[in-house]
Amino acid sequence: MKTTKYIFSIILHLFVFNLLTAAVQTNIVVKNFYQEQNLTIIESLKNGESYSIEITSIGCFHGKRQTIVVSKEADVLIAKFQDKKVVLSKIKIEAFKTFEKELRSISIGGCTTVDTYIIRYGNENFQTSDGTCSWNGGRKLLDVLI
Repeated sequence: MKTTKYIFSIILHLFVFNLLTAAVQTNIVVKNFYQEQNLTIIESLKNGESYSIEITSIGCFHGKRQTIVVSKEADVLIAKFQDKKVVLSKIKIEAFKTFEKELRSISIGGCTTVDTYIIRYGNENFQTSDGTCSWNGGRKLLDVLI
């Protein structure tokens, strides 16, 4: 009888240990997947790939559209816009990452000037508008590139 209780206790402990180990491994897999999914496009870009950011600003007395194309060749990131071609430094890459993260979390706003952003990468498009009159993310990004 004592041996049966001892064997049962060992089996129970092994079961709990395996269950906890599986839970930790699942958490690691989920965490890695989550981190991979939170990469910005510029971080995900592979050699030979590119993406574009179209910025359209419309207000009471103006209308303007600009497109920035970012490409990666031989592990070098390049931005093309306004007939310019810029090799991206670490600071400029950080500006793209910050721009995308802030853009994906922007609030609606209530300004008469509305900036619309379309990011195109592969078969996916992300579009949102900024009517806050305070973020000006496209302008800040272009200022860093110039």
